[in-house]
Amino acid sequence: MMRTYLTSFALPLFVVAALFLSGCGFTPMHATGPNGKTLSDVAIDTKKVTNVADNNAGFLITQRLRDRVGVAQSPARYTLEIKPQYRRVRLGLTDGDVASRYDVNILARWKLLNTKTGKLIDSGVVSTVSTFGAPSGPYGVITADNVGVEQAAKETADKLVIEMARAFAKRDKKLAEKKALDAAKS
Repeated sequence: MMRTYLTSFALPLFVVAALFLSGCGFTPMHATGPNGKTLSDVAIDTKKVTNVADNNAGFLITQRLRDRVGVAQSPARYTLEIKPQYRRVRLGLTDGDVASRYDVNILARWKLLNTKTGKLIDSGVVSTVSTFGAPSGPYGVITADNVGVEQAAKETADKLVIEMARAFAKRDKKLAEKKALDAAKS
């Protein structure tokens, strides 16, 4: 009896909720935009620097971005330029001046460009901090640092996906407003 009551109540509630969501303007982050552009149409250009640790962080960010949004078909309509910076900070020093914890900081300056025109769509900076405990041996610190860099790079890439989606949504909104304004003038 209780199950029948819940089923008869849940189905209409689900239908009403679906109607409200369809009218609110919600679109999934990876959905195709009004001009047929998606996040998967972005080429990733990680700027190489002389610091090997920065390049490693950039490689890990690029790999995560490709996992999240795919690899753009050639030629891509947009290019995401990334310039990563890695830094490890010692925390929690013991009485022997040995760090017991570390922060891994990854800062990524980014630009989203129209590949054909070179026009800047948006730019910004995202940063991520990952903290890890330092094992007593030297190789343990290296391994823990590698894991910390991987975690920080994943989070940085996820933040970049959100920033790109925000930039495309902002651009699409401006285009829609311009189109509505032009239609109103005619």
